[in-house]
Amino acid sequence: MFVRRRHRPRATLAGASAPVHGPPGPVQPAVFIGPTLAISWVIPAGQISFTVGVMQAFDSLFTHFGLGFAVPLIATALAVGALAGMISWLDGPSEGLLLIGRKQGFLPPYFQKVNRYGIEVRIIAAQGVVITLIAVLYAFIPSVSHAYWVFTALATQVYLIMYVLMFIAAVKLRRSQPDRPRGYRAPALGLLCLLGTVSSVAAFVIGLIPPAQFGHLNPLTYAIEILAGILAIGIVPPLLMDRLRKPSWKAAGDGSAPPPPAARP
Repeated sequence: MFVRRRHRPRATLAGASAPVHGPPGPVQPAVFIGPTLAISWVIPAGQISFTVGVMQAFDSLFTHFGLGFAVPLIATALAVGALAGMISWLDGPSEGLLLIGRKQGFLPPYFQKVNRYGIEVRIIAAQGVVITLIAVLYAFIPSVSHAYWVFTALATQVYLIMYVLMFIAAVKLRRSQPDRPRGYRAPALGLLCLLGTVSSVAAFVIGLIPPAQFGHLNPLTYAIEILAGILAIGIVPPLLMDRLRKPSWKAAGDGSAPPPPAARP
């Protein structure tokens, strides 16, 4: 069941902090900052791995307390959670791409096809091919840990660019359509968007600075490589889609995928 419109601010607040009617206490900082500090306390700075830092911390802590047998169970749970997150990450963008591709003609009809359950299988297959090609790049980077960091940094930088665009769009829509009915009207929107934009830009700049584990790499070279990757995966593809789109590619109707068939009795 969807959250009722008037409760959306409460739901957002609950997702970022303690329950609305409970004592205040940020949840997200505790979830993300706490484990990070725990890893830094348990593992020496020079030995922390980008890819298995979490498991390093679990292994050290559990072994210290004589619970080493639980480490494989934690690893299995983390793998299952990562797989579930990967599935949602694949489905969300593909569904959004199908919607905008049909409405605005960004995708050829071939990629607009869905199966009988309304799943955009051809877009998902294309995602799989692209992800496989990106995974092959691991073979050309000496360290898997470094490769993981580079790809994570690229994804984060692209997200930050999108956040800045969303903040700008929010301000523009508030000014151009001030009386349009909306599910929730954020107070002090201009200030919120300004803070969000400044924070995103600051994070973007910090992302261009190589971590200590990349001490052998020239900072300027690292920044250029990250910017080149952002251009290749986050800027050029959308520009090409906009350039190559055709009016004839627009699908009839509202562009949504057909609903799945009703279950048989």
